[in-house]
Amino acid sequence: MSAATEEKVEAVQPERLHQALGIYQSALVADAPDAEGDESAEDQEPASLRGMQAVKREFPDAKEFLSLSLRLRRFAEVVSDRKLIKWGMVKHSEGGLEIHDAVVNALAAAPFRKSGVLDKDVFHELVKAEYNRLEAVEK
Repeated sequence: MSAATEEKVEAVQPERLHQALGIYQSALVADAPDAEGDESAEDQEPASLRGMQAVKREFPDAKEFLSLSLRLRRFAEVVSDRKLIKWGMVKHSEGGLEIHDAVVNALAAAPFRKSGVLDKDVFHELVKAEYNRLEAVEK
């Protein structure tokens, strides 16, 4: 493998990832095409692109944005992870999605390659460790 594919993306502060998720989600719902509106979906820029652009405006540092964007791109995959659902870390309901802070905090610390690959085994171990840490703090 070349040195470029071996290169890792730095972790981010959990608070920064929480903030980026909020910005991304807000941008997804803001300016969303109305189902009954005159504008077709083709005339609108993709919601995911709007979300990433909003995050980039808020986090202009290239290294930090790269790290955040890789995590945001994997977020849908993470919240549909069967193991996390089985553990009760992610709950899907009619009201939306409940995600334990341990999942977001572990995603912030998870190792990524620049290719965007997330090591699931390491990520699951990080979720367990973060869950135990948060539970210990609450006691």
